[in-house]
Amino acid sequence: MRTIRAKLALIFALFMFFLIVCGILLNALFLEPYYIFKNKDIFISTDAEISKEYISNKRNVPNLISLIDRVESISCTITDKDLNALYNSFPPNPDTNDTRLPNEIEQLILNNQKQLSENYIYTVVERPNDQAPKLVFVSRMAGGELIILRKPMKGIGESVAIANQFYFISGFISLILGGVFIFIFSKKITRPIIEMSNVAVSISNLDFSKRVLSDSQDEIGNLGRSINNISEKLSASMDSLKLDVERKKQLVRNISHELKTPIGVIKGYAEGLKFGVAEDKEKTDRYCTVIAAECNRMDNMVRELLNLSLLESGMFQIHLSRFDAAELIEKVLERFEPTFLEKNITLDLNIPKNLIVAADYELLERAINNYITNAINHLEGMRLIKVTAEKKESGIRIAVYNTGKPIPKDDLPHIWDVFYKVDKARSRQYGGHGLGLSIVQMIAELHGGITGVENVSEGVLFFIEIP
Repeated sequence: MRTIRAKLALIFALFMFFLIVCGILLNALFLEPYYIFKNKDIFISTDAEISKEYISNKRNVPNLISLIDRVESISCTITDKDLNALYNSFPPNPDTNDTRLPNEIEQLILNNQKQLSENYIYTVVERPNDQAPKLVFVSRMAGGELIILRKPMKGIGESVAIANQFYFISGFISLILGGVFIFIFSKKITRPIIEMSNVAVSISNLDFSKRVLSDSQDEIGNLGRSINNISEKLSASMDSLKLDVERKKQLVRNISHELKTPIGVIKGYAEGLKFGVAEDKEKTDRYCTVIAAECNRMDNMVRELLNLSLLESGMFQIHLSRFDAAELIEKVLERFEPTFLEKNITLDLNIPKNLIVAADYELLERAINNYITNAINHLEGMRLIKVTAEKKESGIRIAVYNTGKPIPKDDLPHIWDVFYKVDKARSRQYGGHGLGLSIVQMIAELHGGITGVENVSEGVLFFIEIP
C-alpha cells in the first residue's frame, strides 16, 4: 500500500462505500418523514379545492372527490358536525351500509378538537390488525362540516427496501466501473509523480542528467519544471564548485612552483655564504643582492595574491566616485617615464579630455598600472606602447597596445588565469608571476565591466571597459 496508485484506489473504494452506506441510511431514516412532509402540501391544496367546490357547487362534489381518489389515491369523506358522512369518495359497505368513519379516525378528531378549531389535523394513523398506516388530514369548513382526507402508506416500506437494494447494486457496479476508471486515471496522474520521484533520487545522488518530461500546465507540470530548474542550477553550481576546487588545487600547485625557484635560489646563495664560497666582499654583496631580489619577488607575489584573494572574496567594497579618467591615465604614465627612457620605449597617447567615469579610483589605477607593466614586459620590435581611451554609450574603454609577438590562439582563453604565463622563461627574466591580468579582470567584474585581448598588427592590444 505504499504506491500512490494503490492509495488512490483505496480512497476511491472507501468513498464509494461511504456513499452507498449513506444512501441506505438516508433512505431508511428520512424517506418516510420526507414522504409525509411532501404530501402535506398536496393535502392542503386538495382540501382547499374541495372546500371551494362544496361552497359554490355541492352537486359536483361527488364527481370531484371521486376524481381525486382516482388521480391522487386520496380518499375523501365530508361529514356533518356529528361525524355523519355526507359525501364519500368510496361506496359504503354493501353488507352493513355503514358510512361511519373508522374508530381510530373518530377518536383522532374527538381528541384534537382544539387543534381542529384553530387549524387542521395532519398525522399518521396506525390501523389495527397489521393494516398499513394512513396519512390523515382533517379540516373544518365554515358551516362546521369536516373534510377528511386519507392516503395509505402501504408502499413506503417496500419502496425503501427496493431503493436500498437498488443503491447496493448500483453502488457495486459503480465500484467496479470506477475501479477500472481509477486504474487508468491514476496511471496518468502518478506517471509524472513517479518520474519526478526518480529524478529527485538522481539529484540526491548528484546525478543531474535526468529531466522531468511532463509538459502539463497544471500544478504537477509546474512542479516538474521547478525540479528541472533546481537540477540545472545545482548542476551549474556543482560544475562551478568543481571548477573552483580544481582552480584552488591548481593555484596551490602554481604557488608551490613559483616559490620553489626563489626559495631554491635563496637557499643556494645562503649556503654559499655559510660555507665561504664568496671569497671577497664584492662576491658577498652580489650574493646578498640576489637573495634580497628573490625575497622582494616573493614579497610582491604574496602581496598580489592577497590583493587578488580580497577582490575575489565577495566582501570587498568598491568606493565609487566621479573623476576624469584621462587625468588618472596621465598620472599612471608619469610614474613609468624613467622606465620608458631607460628601455627606449616610444609612447603614443590618444586620450580625450574630460573622460568622466564613475568608478573606484584606486582599483582603476591598479588596472591601468598592470596593463602598462604587462606591455613593458612583452615589448619587442619597434618598442611602441600605445594608450587609447574613448567614451562609449555603455561607459569608457581604455586600451593598451604594445608591439611584440602575438599570443597563440590556444593561450588566449587562459591568459586571465592566475599564474598563467605564455612564455615562462621570459616571465622569469622580467620577474613576472602571472597575477596582474587576473587582478585586472577581477577589477572589471567588480565594476560590472569587461576585459579583452586582441592580436593586432605587429602586436597585442588589451582593453578594459567600465560602465
